[in-house]
Amino acid sequence: MHQEVTVLDGDSLTINDLLEITRFGKKVQISEEGIIKIEKGRRIIEEKLEENEIIYGVSTGFGKLSNAVISPSERETLQKNLIKSHSIGFGPYLPDEIVLGAMVIELNSFCTGGSGIRIETAEMLKKLINKKVIPLVPSIGSLGASGDLIPLAYIARILIGEGEAKLENEILKGSEILSKLNLPPIELHAKEGISLINGTHVLTSFAAITVFDSLNILRNSVISIGLTLEAFEGNINAFSAFIMNLRPHKGQIRFAKAILDVLKGSDLLIKQPKRIQDPYSIRCSPQVHGAILDAVEHCKNLVETEINSTTDNPLVDIETSTVASGGNFHGEPIGLAMDYLCIAMTELGNISERRVSILLDSSISGLPSFLIKKPGLNSGLMMIQYADAAISAENKVLASPASIDNASVSANQEDHVSMGLTASKKAYQIVRNIVQMTAIEIYTAYQALEYRGDRVISKSLEKIYSHIQNTIPHLEEDRFYDKEVEWISENIESTKFIQLAEEESEKLLGD
Repeated sequence: MHQEVTVLDGDSLTINDLLEITRFGKKVQISEEGIIKIEKGRRIIEEKLEENEIIYGVSTGFGKLSNAVISPSERETLQKNLIKSHSIGFGPYLPDEIVLGAMVIELNSFCTGGSGIRIETAEMLKKLINKKVIPLVPSIGSLGASGDLIPLAYIARILIGEGEAKLENEILKGSEILSKLNLPPIELHAKEGISLINGTHVLTSFAAITVFDSLNILRNSVISIGLTLEAFEGNINAFSAFIMNLRPHKGQIRFAKAILDVLKGSDLLIKQPKRIQDPYSIRCSPQVHGAILDAVEHCKNLVETEINSTTDNPLVDIETSTVASGGNFHGEPIGLAMDYLCIAMTELGNISERRVSILLDSSISGLPSFLIKKPGLNSGLMMIQYADAAISAENKVLASPASIDNASVSANQEDHVSMGLTASKKAYQIVRNIVQMTAIEIYTAYQALEYRGDRVISKSLEKIYSHIQNTIPHLEEDRFYDKEVEWISENIESTKFIQLAEEESEKLLGD
C-alpha cells in the first residue's frame, strides 16, 4: 500500500520517494519548515529590491547581458520575457515521468528558501504536480548549464498560462488547463522566472529514474544468472564466500551471496561440478555484476544529493540575508555520474549477451543447437542472439561519454557546459535496452531448462520457471515469439520475478 502524500522539505527526498510520485500517483505537499524558508527567502529578495541592490537576473539582464541594468518598472516583464525567449527546444517530447520528476525536484529545491520565489508560485507548481499536469517538453536544447534552461522554460510557461500540457492524457493549451483547474495564471515577480528555469532538475530526473531502474535490473540479473547456471549446469564453486572475501569489494560479495541464495535447494549445490571452470561470463559474473552494482550505488548517492540541492542562480542565504551569484546550476556532478552509469550498464548487457551465446552453442553447453529439437528445419533461438548483439552495439555507441564535450555559449560568458542532459538521456535509453537484454537471457535460459530433464532446480527459480511456463510453452518448432520476450520484459519491469524469488530466498542484493 503506497502512502498518499510525500512531504517536501528540500533535504530528505529519496529516489524511491520520487518514483512513488512519478509512477504510483503519490501527491506532494510542502513542509511547514519549507513554507517558512520560502517566505523568508522571498522577503530578503524584496528587501534587496527596495534598496535598489543590483542582483543578477533580477535587476540585470542574463548571461552576456548581465551588465544591462533593468529598471524597477520592467523587472516583471524581464521575468516573463525570459520564459518566452528560452522556450526554443526541438525533438520528441520527454517522457511523462521525467517531466513530472523534474517538477517535483524543482519544488523540493525551492523548499530551502534559496531561490527567493514567492510561496504562491511554489504552491502553483505543487498543484500542477498533484493534478498530474505534464507539460510538453522537447528533448533537445539543454546543455546542462545554466542548468536545463530550455526544457524548464517549457515547464514554467504552463504556470503563466502559456504552452501546452497533458491533463488526463488530453493535450491542452496551458490557459485551458488552468481554467479547467480553476487556477489563475501566475504573474511572475522579480527573480521568479530565473528561479523556474535555472536548475538541473530535468537531467536529475532522468538520472534518478535511471538509477532506480538500474537497481531493479541488477536484482533481476541475479535471477537471469541463476537460471543460466541451472541450464548450463555451472560450477558454483566460483561463487564461494572464500573467494569473494579474498577480494572484498562490496558489490562482488553481495552478488555472489545473492546468487548462492537464489540457488538454495538446487542440485548444483550438492553435485560434483560438470566442469572445472566455466567461461568468464558465468564464472566472473560476481566480479562484473558486483562492480556494476558498486558503480550504480555510487551514482545513487550523487543523485540523492542533487535532488536535495538548490541549483539555481543567484541564491539567497536566509541566515545572513545576502544574495550571491554562483554556479550550482552546472550539471557536471550528474553528467559525469551518468556517463559512468552508461558504461557500467552497457557492461551488464555485454556479459549477458555472452551467456546467451553460450547457451545457444551446443559445443560449449551440450544442449541442442539454438535450443531446438530439429535444427536445420528450425532455426530455434538463433536470431535472438542477433537481436541481443544489435542492442549491445547500440549501447556501446550510447556509452560514449557526453560530459567530455563542451560548447561555449552566450558570447563566451558561459564558456564551459556539462552536457548533463545528454548524458542522462543516454543512460535512460541504455537502461531501457538492458531490460530487453535481461529478458532475452531469462527467456533463453528458460527454454534451455527444458533439456535438463528432471534435475532439481532451486525453489526460488522453480517458482519463476513455473510462472513463465504458465504463459509461455517450450519451443518445439519455430514460431513467433517476440511477444513472449516482451512479456518477460514486463515481468522484469514490474518486479514480478523478484517478488517470486524473494518468497523462497533472502532479499536480492540486500537493501
